[in-house]
Amino acid sequence: MPAADEHPDAAPASADAPAPEDDAAEPPPPPDAPPSGGGGQATTALMLTEIALAPTGGEFIEIANPSQQTVDLSTFYLADNGKYFQLPGGTVGVDTNDFIVRFPAGATIPPHGVITVATDSAASFTTTYGAAPNFAIVGGTLTTLALNGTATLTNAGEIVVLFQWDGQSDTVHDIDMMIAGVPTAANGLLDKSGLAFDGPDAGTATTAYAADAHTIAAQPSAPASGKSTKRIAPEAGHETQGGAGNGVAGDDETSENTAVTWDTAFTAPTPGSVPTVLFP
Repeated sequence: MPAADEHPDAAPASADAPAPEDDAAEPPPPPDAPPSGGGGQATTALMLTEIALAPTGGEFIEIANPSQQTVDLSTFYLADNGKYFQLPGGTVGVDTNDFIVRFPAGATIPPHGVITVATDSAASFTTTYGAAPNFAIVGGTLTTLALNGTATLTNAGEIVVLFQWDGQSDTVHDIDMMIAGVPTAANGLLDKSGLAFDGPDAGTATTAYAADAHTIAAQPSAPASGKSTKRIAPEAGHETQGGAGNGVAGDDETSENTAVTWDTAFTAPTPGSVPTVLFP
């Protein structure tokens, strides 16, 4: 029987579901057309729900789908580097052990589904938690866009960003972000307000990012090895939503008050389980 704060009907994610069929009737976006909120594709907001920074073999990032629809993950990315937003402009030079990775074609997350992404190998994750992750960066199926050394989360603290990009637009689309622990400036969030890039589309004009509030704060301390930080409340009411931000429907993911939405108790990890309050 699931614990009282776990969702009894949380569905497992599918990493090998068939890729969606091409829609021949859908025209391509015009060159350098300003994307809707950035990235041009996101219609529902996924959430980061748990992050374990150590030990290396047990590091993972957990993502949940609070919506009633299956979400195609093939245009979604994970990064532990503040330069993630530079991706449309070309190669991103990330710091040592930092990464930017993309989910594979055909990967999905079902309604009220929860997925785990191990930064180390699937074998190391399985040894630590007794079950396999849905995805793994080391030796896994994720596509690497940028990597400097071996992918790992910094024990003291790290920015973790879930974002979306269609591979053509000039800007990416923020989905969710969290500053876990107390990172150095090099491992923190960079301000992309007003910065402009030209994506790989046919046009040569650049598109600037909207202004970020940039008020999301680091935690008072970092979870110790064998502990994790967990989301305890949804974003609604704790960040600017429906405005002119770089997230879904104009949400500003850099404005979330994570002191309210994330815990600082740092208990043992619970990969694959989230509080029922996160699923409306």
